Amino acid sequence: MIKLWTSVVKSKITMSWSVQFIGKPEKVAEALNAESVKMSGESKKEYDSALPHLVGLVNENFGTPYLIKIAASGHGTVYTNRSDRQLTASIELIYGVLV
Repeated sequence: MIKLWTSVVKSKITMSWSVQFIGKPEKVAEALNAESVKMSGESKKEYDSALPHLVGLVNENFGTPYLIKIAASGHGTVYTNRSDRQLTASIELIYGVLV
């Protein structure tokens, strides 16, 4: 799942993105990487900056046989001479049996 929003106002560009996956850690990491291909423009740049950190967290902390859920979103504004960014991420271990 991905949501993109981009608008141009004079000398600034705003963008946002969000992803949410549930699965085994290695499959979640693959899905995170696959989302980058679906994006374009400033949203892709923003997502690609966060991507190695998200994948790193999934791979380093959740190498278990359990399922995980990741919900992550980011947004930012690019001005002529600077950019402001924000990233929010939640990763949860899901105990139970998928049926």
